Amino acid sequence: MADAARRRSPRLRRGSRRRRGLVLALLLRDQRVHLRLPARRHRPGTLPRGLDRRVARTARSPAMRMVFSGGTIRTMDPRQPVAEAVAIDEGTITAIGDLPTVRAAAGPGAQRHDLAGRTLLPGFIDPHHHLYLVASDRYTRTFDEHPATLRELLDRIAAAAHADSGTGWLRLHGVRPLHLAEGRLPTATELDAACPDRPLHLFSVSYHESTLNSAGLAALGYGTATPDPGGGHLERDRRGRPTGVLIEQASFIAESLTRRATASDDAWVQRATAHSRLLARHGITRVGDLAVPPEGVARYAAAAPDLAVTVHRWHVGAGEIGDPTVPDLDPGHPRTPLGGFKLLVDGGERCDLCLTGTQLLRSTAGMPRALLRHGRRALALSRRGGTPTRQPDGRWHNGLRVLDRDRLTTAVRAAVSHGLTPALHAVGNGALADALAAVDGLDVPVRIEHAMVCDPATARRLADAGVRVVAQPSFLYDLGAELTMLPLPAPLKLIPLRTLLDAGASVAASSDYPAGTLSPLVGVQAAVTRRVAGGGLVHPEEGLTIEQALAAYTREAAVALGVAGQAGVLRTGAAADLVELDRDPVRSEPESIAGIQVTGTWCAGHRTA
Repeated sequence: MADAARRRSPRLRRGSRRRRGLVLALLLRDQRVHLRLPARRHRPGTLPRGLDRRVARTARSPAMRMVFSGGTIRTMDPRQPVAEAVAIDEGTITAIGDLPTVRAAAGPGAQRHDLAGRTLLPGFIDPHHHLYLVASDRYTRTFDEHPATLRELLDRIAAAAHADSGTGWLRLHGVRPLHLAEGRLPTATELDAACPDRPLHLFSVSYHESTLNSAGLAALGYGTATPDPGGGHLERDRRGRPTGVLIEQASFIAESLTRRATASDDAWVQRATAHSRLLARHGITRVGDLAVPPEGVARYAAAAPDLAVTVHRWHVGAGEIGDPTVPDLDPGHPRTPLGGFKLLVDGGERCDLCLTGTQLLRSTAGMPRALLRHGRRALALSRRGGTPTRQPDGRWHNGLRVLDRDRLTTAVRAAVSHGLTPALHAVGNGALADALAAVDGLDVPVRIEHAMVCDPATARRLADAGVRVVAQPSFLYDLGAELTMLPLPAPLKLIPLRTLLDAGASVAASSDYPAGTLSPLVGVQAAVTRRVAGGGLVHPEEGLTIEQALAAYTREAAVALGVAGQAGVLRTGAAADLVELDRDPVRSEPESIAGIQVTGTWCAGHRTA
């Protein structure tokens, strides 16, 4: 009876609540305090349902009223490039300028953050990222320590299959075929030796090609009678049987099928949250996710409260990444706003390259030297685009097209009618020409993704059309061998950032992660130096200044996301998205920019790293 009375006592209940409140206040008082659970008892993914997300919430610092000063502050705002201090409150920048003025505007009680000689910038923005794909798999970028041969790759696959205790689909990502001595992906028969007992889907780093083992081919019902999809194909042996290798749209269709067969909402939310924290550690405060299927609306709504970054959703059709059918989409959560709709014009590695007869002869003349220098890899690269054919425009085209001009124009108009900003994947100059024709006359924002092969005339047309180009400078670093292996005839250039800017185009920079390196600072260095990982240079005359490269990852990236002035700059009224660096990139040697350390990240006023 006495115990029951104590349980019912209001005084005791109030005391218990006070104690719980005190404990919670102590946990949240210091933004460096994190709730940690014993690693051996509670590994990620093994916590009771929902607990991982409650842990994440307690780890995020509250939005505070703060004044930043004591270092270099670069606003990326042309009207006021540098400032002495910045004040933020409730996720918004409330004042910027000299320290006395900012302190007065912040009012009494504002916490001071001493930069201690470090540099403050707007938070980096990655407007072309693939967070949804990353969170869909346990094994993304599995082969970053690149195997040199197929034998080494198969040994790594066998080890991964042995370590994974599952029985359904095994999806492994991150192969770079042209980094292998053989210059190709393994076939189903070769994969069977490494993973014979369960279906396996092995992806290249770009997802534009992949391969299935025999169990995977059987699970998807792929055989001699399976037709090639538009914009892609199944590689076949001499008897017409699929070898397991899937190219472009065939790879994306299979990716969609195998992803849905391994879908788990809870696991996706956990991985998305974890990846968002990784982004924050690299100084990134918002991304554009450029391949979100319709079912991603619900998943992002579940993850939104715990994401360390803001995610702008660019959706694809329900079938696969290249499906041009525009679905009806919910606006979603404010942390995961609806951005637009993505359409594929051409392939990735098999882009629509368009050459005049003279350019084709020049390109062919350079092949013997490439073969002597690079051997089978150069031959494999030259074969990827297929045999050039002369088209009605009088030029020679190779590569794969996903949507022809008429279907592309129809799909662009459908996206616009749904109120969605079109983002057109166009790598080759042939695809760029048709993308420009498809958007002709539209009075709405349009994005062109990649524009990797371009000449000055096309750059001027892009600028005149007012499209927003989203390029990937880090590809210069990541894909150096592939970009420099075969000659590209003038006046075409690879990732022509200077040409695009000089033409007056709006140029944002992104990673296309996991296809490219995630760090914006690696991309900034590559945009300035044009140096590849092996040490060579790719069109060094196309290099940007450091300030221009930083703008491409901040102010111009915000333009690409449709939030110009609201993010990507430090100005009154903009989002309190900030990154603190241990030194000033503008005053650094260009070759050392990638080594700059991120020492703090704030997204909407919350410290996330």
